[in-house]
Amino acid sequence: MKNAFYFPVTLLLTTLFGCSVQGNDATKTNAAILWANGVEERVEVSSSNEHLVFRHTSFTSQQLVIYSRIIGAGTSDCEYYVNEPQPSVRLTVCGDGNVELLEKGKVINVGKLMVFAS
Repeated sequence: MKNAFYFPVTLLLTTLFGCSVQGNDATKTNAAILWANGVEERVEVSSSNEHLVFRHTSFTSQQLVIYSRIIGAGTSDCEYYVNEPQPSVRLTVCGDGNVELLEKGKVINVGKLMVFAS
């Protein structure tokens, strides 16, 4: 992926997701989502599957975008995650790896989650 393309996409996603906190190198990714638009995002899936943590790096800083699992909302096939400060942005992650990014209930991107074996 070319850095010239990745920086504007990162800026757009950081603005859209909104739940950003300063991070450091302590957060290691163990998965990636390949979005239908060709963007690949690295993500840390917590061992309990309660959180998904996206790391976005720019020239001057690094930010984390955190999604929390909505307890009791999942089905046997899929789990639902919400961006706490911006609850209109959500993720649906299914057991087959399919992922949907939604804003205000409207699907704005789809992709495939790949968890790396450790």
